[in-house]
Amino acid sequence: DLYEYGSSQAPVVLIQMVGEHDLPGIEREITEIQRLTDIDFQLIAAKVNNWNQDLSPWNAAAVFGKEEFGNGAKNTLKVVEKLCVGTNKYYCIGGYSMAGLFALVSRLFRIPETAEDTR
Repeated sequence: DLYEYGSSQAPVVLIQMVGEHDLPGIEREITEIQRLTDIDFQLIAAKVNNWNQDLSPWNAAAVFGKEEFGNGAKNTLKVVEKLCVGTNKYYCIGGYSMAGLFALVSRLFRIPETAEDTR
């Protein structure tokens, strides 16, 4: 599920991986971002149903509880990349906890097609 906020014409697109628990706070988050900047932006909240499986870049044993970590980050990134189609836009993937790990390693999974794509 995707939840889109702000103008689809905005030059900056913030993509945030969210769980059901994050959705009630999104409006407050947008208000705070707007308070801190006058840059027009769009926020796309992409709902993730299984954080440990869909956001982890590798298989790993459970740390808290009994659910192990999967290696679905590459597949999740393929879905996110389909959101990044505007050529005159600046895209930023963000998050915290597992979504922060996903945002960090998503750059590592991207294989540049040309030297210009490495920026």
